[in-house]
Amino acid sequence: MDKSECLKTVELLSVSWDKSIDQSSLTLRAKGYWEYLSDLPYEEVKITIKTLAMSGRRWAPRPGELRIETLSRIRGEQPPPEPEEAWTMLQRIGQMIYSGTYDYEKPHPVLTTTIKRLGDGATSLTTNSDRAMFTSLYEKVREEYILKNYGDMNEQHAN
Repeated sequence: MDKSECLKTVELLSVSWDKSIDQSSLTLRAKGYWEYLSDLPYEEVKITIKTLAMSGRRWAPRPGELRIETLSRIRGEQPPPEPEEAWTMLQRIGQMIYSGTYDYEKPHPVLTTTIKRLGDGATSLTTNSDRAMFTSLYEKVREEYILKNYGDMNEQHAN
């Protein structure tokens, strides 16, 4: 992506989420988005914006979120679930295991890693304090995963 395409990206974000923006704000926002998106193909970012907007997402993605969503889409993978969604998945897996069913969809690698770190009792967590403990660990694992898989931005945009 070049800098003029980054400006177009911010314009598309503004239009897609019905947020008017003046020229000085456009330039300032484009500089911020440039820091996160400069190494990504413009057409891929544009497709991601349109997909997010069409899905009914309430708020425009922040620069880091747009980077993660674009790279996930390019790679054909799902981004890590939010902590609340991961907790629900863990509960569903636990229910299936305790009912004798082991035929569940393989969880996202972040959830798998969290379960391994929690140990044997991970699928029996149910209380609010269990959820708080799970969420705390999951957020750390998720952050590590995001930085490792989506945080490697090249340094060419430093100019």
